[in-house]
Amino acid sequence: MERQRMRRSLLLASAFIAFGGCIGAPKAAPPAFLLAENGQARCVIVAGPKADEERLTAARELQSWLREITGATIPISDSGSPRAVVMGTAAQFPEQAAGERLGELGPEGFVVRTERERVWLLANTELGLRHAVYAFLETLGCRWFFADPVWTVVPKSPTLTARAELRAKPAFDYRRVWYGWGPRSDTLRKDYDAWITHNRQLGAFQTDCGHAYERYIPNRLFKEHPDWFALVKGERKPTQLCTSNPEVVKRVTDGVLAGFRKDPKRTMASVEPNDGGGYCECQRCVAEGSVSDRVFLLASRVAKGLREQFPDKYVGLYAYAFHCEPPREPLAPGVYVQVTTGFRYTKLSFDEQVTAFRKLGARLGVYDYFSVYPWDWDLPGAAKGGRPYQLAADLRHYRDLGLSSYDAESSCNWGPNGLGYWMTSKLMWDPELDPKELAADFCQRAFERAAEPMRRLYDRWASGERFAARGLKLALQDLQDAYRREDGPAVRARLDRVAMYLHWLRLCIDYEHAARSGPSESIIERAHELIVYSRRLMDTGLIQTFPMLFTEFFKPRFGALERAKGYDAKAAEAWKTERTDIPAAEETARLLADDVKQFEPLKAAEIARTPLSEKLVALAERMPKAVAAWGNPARSPLCVESGIHYFLGRKDEQLKLELTPFGAGHTIDGHWVLRRVGEERPVAEGDAKAEKGRPASLEAAIPSDGVYALDPGTDYWKTAQLGFEPRPLAVWAGRGDEPGKPRRKPFRLWLPRLDQPLYFFVPSGTKNFVIGFPSIGQSKTALVLRTADGQTVLEDKEVAQGDQVSVEVPAGKDGAVWSLSLSSLRCLVELYGVPPYLARHPRELVVPGETLEGSPRR
Repeated sequence: MERQRMRRSLLLASAFIAFGGCIGAPKAAPPAFLLAENGQARCVIVAGPKADEERLTAARELQSWLREITGATIPISDSGSPRAVVMGTAAQFPEQAAGERLGELGPEGFVVRTERERVWLLANTELGLRHAVYAFLETLGCRWFFADPVWTVVPKSPTLTARAELRAKPAFDYRRVWYGWGPRSDTLRKDYDAWITHNRQLGAFQTDCGHAYERYIPNRLFKEHPDWFALVKGERKPTQLCTSNPEVVKRVTDGVLAGFRKDPKRTMASVEPNDGGGYCECQRCVAEGSVSDRVFLLASRVAKGLREQFPDKYVGLYAYAFHCEPPREPLAPGVYVQVTTGFRYTKLSFDEQVTAFRKLGARLGVYDYFSVYPWDWDLPGAAKGGRPYQLAADLRHYRDLGLSSYDAESSCNWGPNGLGYWMTSKLMWDPELDPKELAADFCQRAFERAAEPMRRLYDRWASGERFAARGLKLALQDLQDAYRREDGPAVRARLDRVAMYLHWLRLCIDYEHAARSGPSESIIERAHELIVYSRRLMDTGLIQTFPMLFTEFFKPRFGALERAKGYDAKAAEAWKTERTDIPAAEETARLLADDVKQFEPLKAAEIARTPLSEKLVALAERMPKAVAAWGNPARSPLCVESGIHYFLGRKDEQLKLELTPFGAGHTIDGHWVLRRVGEERPVAEGDAKAEKGRPASLEAAIPSDGVYALDPGTDYWKTAQLGFEPRPLAVWAGRGDEPGKPRRKPFRLWLPRLDQPLYFFVPSGTKNFVIGFPSIGQSKTALVLRTADGQTVLEDKEVAQGDQVSVEVPAGKDGAVWSLSLSSLRCLVELYGVPPYLARHPRELVVPGETLEGSPRR
């Protein structure tokens, strides 16, 4: 009974959710319309007289999904009926269209409205009408969350009443979440195409900006016409085109025109260069300006020729890599530019690029990177596509910039990123939708009584936590909780999909551990398990199986396997097709039990998500007793390979430091930057260079009192110690690649001394925290944690690369300074859940002011 009440409440609520960019929410509930009663149809679907195949397809889709909900087959009619769902365009129903102001909604906008005897689905085009069908079905509780049909939610209600008053148009004229390697099987292709349709992707203004020179002048013509191709270092090469060559301009223009003659419905044709460098250096090209000048000049020349015959069409290209910079000359009408969020070889910010290209006359969109296989390897939280709350903020910003398209390079990896892909499809229509409400809708509908633990799991991934065994154990605990709460077959099938993905993550961890320190037999065995299971998951779309197993990325992914004694390349190739069956429920349950058992001994703490302010203070000034408790041991300069050093500076002080290389094998050769915390513009910067074993000097004037951050420019084999003493000093030890924040240099200690530990502050109220080791210089390191009274919290804890150590704070040991010692060189250290600062002595510790005793915590 309780479950039925919950389903009814969700159905009722769904009628008023402004999904898909629906605007103008009603002040009062619209009239109810009875679609079916006790499994019997109580209306017809009117597709209109002489409906074409596109209209009939949409009507059949509506009929099919309503049958799924009610069990009733609602007839499709070509004429009126006393009670009907009426599908029509503005041309067919001009009076209704005028009353609904349908003309304001453009080619994709629509209206859905219920009356006592009618449901109106109205749009200006057939595409808009198709959108109206799926928006109407969403108000009835239907969802197409992920591409795999297991994630389709269709409520069951033999008696179905609709209430809807929707008026919608998309914020972006073109919207696309697409797979970088494409759907690599018939199943994946079918599922993806259906997801695109159901979630109202693509659009009437279809962009085309991909790499395209090869389309018009393919490399096979190089031998016959080398002068059409780029002159690179005195030699013609088929990397790019010689864009100043009149014959090249003519052939590209003719190719674009031929495409539009063949398909006049197209909106755009790309003139984007081939990927990579190798641009022409001939005298004529160089005379036309920079790479950007030449690339966009060719685009303008082609656009002029295009607009003479097709005045409403566009040529498209990116602002990307070597042609990120806006050109000197204005762009011709008809040039469309997608500004990329990656490969940005420019000092301009994204917003500055947009402003500059708009002033040059371009129409603009954005090309984003949601997931790229070698960037994120299908791990949770690693890709932008798996961080939907960050995406929601970005989408609003791009909408506010007036960008008209959103193209997202993604992966077929719905395991880590599915929630982000689905939420983005909604936010592309209406960036004002609340991402937390969207996430709640997903969890409630996909998991019903198991919504709470699954929300914990997905929110943890959405926060962008770095993945490790700790996070996997927490996910397994959430999943176990979910299984206990919900036994419905449809929900259990989705939980099984999550379980499959978690087992795949476990196999990844097993292989990585074997690859670092295991014998060859173990490496081969773990790789075999991972490869076979990865292929079995292919048609679920949970992971991006194709590039993992069947592209050049197989070698870097399984490098240790290829070096293992006894490795047989032919046998490994056979593993890739050894099994293709998707794991069944019984096997999934068995594997889940085994996964849980494996991680049972591991301590797994949640990371507190309390944001830390950049307002910093010296701990000795705020909590002198906590610092004094450690006494005054001998100090030595902090010797790090890379890190940002924080210290207190005084007005008119002359900062004079020596950077002393660590041993004869290290040099000083870097660019140092000094900033006042909270300010972007550097106070001072310069180059520090010295021969091996010799120190380099660094001098700067301090303009005002405050906390300063110094990046000394040290790096790999450029390790140095800085003579900061006796001023307070700390090194930032947070994530250098924290999602949604500017990239910073990570803290990498060079050679620790166990008798001179690092110190950090544990704020009052801290129950637990986490120390992460994304990399270490040796196979393992020993971690020791102590408190000021000599209590050892961890003694010689063995840590491997990629591990995260969960630390429980003993009673009474919060609000205090702790010490941290390591045994291995070149450890990259990150603190989560406590202020991310480390120092040689607590007197030097600099921490966020808002986290200290007596200050409010945010």
